[in-house]
Amino acid sequence: MYNNVVNHKMSNEKIRNNAISVCDLLKDNTTKIIRKFETQTPIYAQLYSDCYNEYLHSLEDIFGSCYLSEKHFFDSLEIDEKVLDSTDKFWNVFTETTIFHIDVYTNFQKTQFETMNSFMKSCDYFVHVGMDYCANMFSQINRK
Repeated sequence: MYNNVVNHKMSNEKIRNNAISVCDLLKDNTTKIIRKFETQTPIYAQLYSDCYNEYLHSLEDIFGSCYLSEKHFFDSLEIDEKVLDSTDKFWNVFTETTIFHIDVYTNFQKTQFETMNSFMKSCDYFVHVGMDYCANMFSQINRK
């Protein structure tokens, strides 16, 4: 509502004065910059995602390359089957625990971003309520 009142008053001032105010310049240019940043967000997210995926792929390749040389080395040691079974069980538990923690952290991050987004929307709402109140007060002062 406040924006409509301000935009209407500003357009009336432009018509009367046939000039652009400092507020118009700042608002219009700031809006252009913010809109440009908004259009870039998906690009940055995709670039980060691609880079992170490549990093994970590189880690997997490193372990894959090491696997071949380690397999030859460890196979020649002839380790007892019971030790290998126990080690396998340990690593399975470790892996499942790690995956669980990744899921917990992801959900935490999701909740954190949802909370921050809700906070920003609430702040924006209260700023607009305050601006509407000020605009109403100023319009009553101008009438008197």
